[in-house]
Amino acid sequence: MYRILIVDDEKDERNVIRFLLNKYRFQLEIIEANNGKEALTQLMKQPINILFTDIKMPFIDGIELATKARELFPTIQTIFFSGHDDFDYIKKALSLRAVDYILKPVKPDEFQNTLCSVIQTIKNREKELAQKEANTELLKTHILNRLINKAPLDKLKNEYPSINFAFLNDYSHMILMQFDKPFFDRLPKEKDTLFFYQQIEKAISNFSCDFIDLNPFQILLLVKDNKETIFHTKKIATGIQKQVHVEYGINCLISISTELSSPSDMPELYEKMEKDIEDRFFYSGTYNYSKDKTSSESIEFSVTDDDLLQAIQNAIKFADIVSFKQNMNHLFEKYRSNLEVSHIYVRFLFSKLLQMLVNHLPFYDKRTINKTMEAIYSCHHFSDIEEILISVQNEITNKLEEEKKSPKHVIQIVKQYIHEHYQKDLSLNLLSEQVYLSPGYLSEIFIQETGCGINKYIKNLRMELAKDLLHRTNMKVNDICHTVGYQNLSYFVRSFREHFGASPEKYRQMDRKMNEKP
Repeated sequence: MYRILIVDDEKDERNVIRFLLNKYRFQLEIIEANNGKEALTQLMKQPINILFTDIKMPFIDGIELATKARELFPTIQTIFFSGHDDFDYIKKALSLRAVDYILKPVKPDEFQNTLCSVIQTIKNREKELAQKEANTELLKTHILNRLINKAPLDKLKNEYPSINFAFLNDYSHMILMQFDKPFFDRLPKEKDTLFFYQQIEKAISNFSCDFIDLNPFQILLLVKDNKETIFHTKKIATGIQKQVHVEYGINCLISISTELSSPSDMPELYEKMEKDIEDRFFYSGTYNYSKDKTSSESIEFSVTDDDLLQAIQNAIKFADIVSFKQNMNHLFEKYRSNLEVSHIYVRFLFSKLLQMLVNHLPFYDKRTINKTMEAIYSCHHFSDIEEILISVQNEITNKLEEEKKSPKHVIQIVKQYIHEHYQKDLSLNLLSEQVYLSPGYLSEIFIQETGCGINKYIKNLRMELAKDLLHRTNMKVNDICHTVGYQNLSYFVRSFREHFGASPEKYRQMDRKMNEKP
């Protein structure tokens, strides 16, 4: 909606103009001012499209007001209306490129024709400006295309002297998107292509970028003025992939350039991104970027695969969902872009992981397992393998969530805590704090689930550990006493005797005699 400012020191005159605007149903936002000074204040607050002003007014007259208004808004449309049919006034109005000079009292037909003409002029000017901007943007895209294809920058500047090449300095990174099939051939309508770009912009909401359709398989995004690190640009890439997958159900390969130090770097970095994207097995469904070994994005994985698999196994055992997801993700990250490892090993490793996971999912029969294993070995991209394992991971997570709701999970946590802290003083109050239950309720469900009380469970564990140490080592009984969590030696000995029917020393002697028999 356009905005009109009506300025006259006579309220009745302003009311007449407002009445005519409403009568002829002009869709305008109407603002009023009763003198030139007040009008100038309004002009300073907001842009005005049409200035409809009297000439003779206190403080600032209409001629001076129109002069200042044009300084603020060069395209403003000014209409003077005055009771003075004076050639000097008309001459000054014409020098200010006024649209019209209407004499009071205002004639309705003249007013209507003038306003219609003014509004049409504004619309035509906006259309011309939009076309000019579109032509400029088209030329800029053409220049970028040629620059990417190694046209010398100096030559381009000579060919297009009307273009300000400073826009090239706005870009900080480039993101190359590549599809396996000619994606844009599937978007027959212009509005479909526009919608696609809108989805990309939604994914990079905090950043600005330009787009270039390099070919039906590739799109180049030029990220503007991203002063953040490469990790923020990686976040953009991940967001783009998710958005594209949500809207179109397809995956794309993405490669990210290092920071642009000069527009002249674009062709070389584009070639590097294309080269990085060639290894489809590792880069499908994820991003990649120039590997600078001195940069912070180089990741070292010191944890062995066996350690990770064991950590995943333990997390499932103790229903530790957070640890389970973290270690799964760690394994994915380790091989998501590791070009130094053979595809065969990666398939073997994740097949091994699959077998371990499905052991905890009883509804996976042998046929389903074999079918899933075959799928892993037939995947063309690492992202496909990751997708299979993530699906199984989600099933495991759901199972663990269900277990968490049952007393079994609580008891499992308590058992885990006892096994990890048996050397310390373990009280019912301390254990109940670990699972946020009252001591009485914990004691009750522990007996229900295990068939024995907590104190008996702790004693049985300590006794078995003490027996094992007597069997395997030459540790003194006093040292074994403290190792398994007892502070008082005589109490330990008595407890051991009650449990096994012999003192620790006697048990060790009997054990060795049995082992010495032929």
